[in-house]
Amino acid sequence: MNSLQDLKATLTAIHEKDKKQIFQALITAEILALLLLAVVLTSVLKSSAAIPPLLIAMFCLIGIGPVIPYAIMLFQANNRQQKIDEFVECLRKGETVNNLNTYTDYKLILPLRIIRIRLFPMEYAHMVVGPGRKSYKLPLSEENVQPFRAFVSRTGASAVAGGNPSANWSAN
Repeated sequence: MNSLQDLKATLTAIHEKDKKQIFQALITAEILALLLLAVVLTSVLKSSAAIPPLLIAMFCLIGIGPVIPYAIMLFQANNRQQKIDEFVECLRKGETVNNLNTYTDYKLILPLRIIRIRLFPMEYAHMVVGPGRKSYKLPLSEENVQPFRAFVSRTGASAVAGGNPSANWSAN
């Protein structure tokens, strides 16, 4: 990442990859939920007893439930392109980046008895930008974490040194 255009192109490409991962995790979670529902329904329907309405409602929730968190993730991802444009514009204005934290988030975690299987990992950068303290959560790929940190710290340092003389020790 050598320029703001490279940064924007990289963040946009990673954003598209993140959206694809959300769709893949949604499909995987829904298939697993429907398989669980099929296993439970076959055992319940083997008995000739009447199924209470509360149990029918619970079966519907088993089928629909996994879609809800992924729908929220997709809604947030659809608004992310505006955040990327806004973030790059803040850097173009020379605003500094504070509190840059990176972490790995998994789209799907299967809690088994002894182990947890974590699927669809994505690195995220959470940061605060400028005097307005705007917060951004942007996806990064694992190989872009260090170049992103270096680029953001370089743009922040050059903006402070060149544009705001009160930030220097000698001015105080």
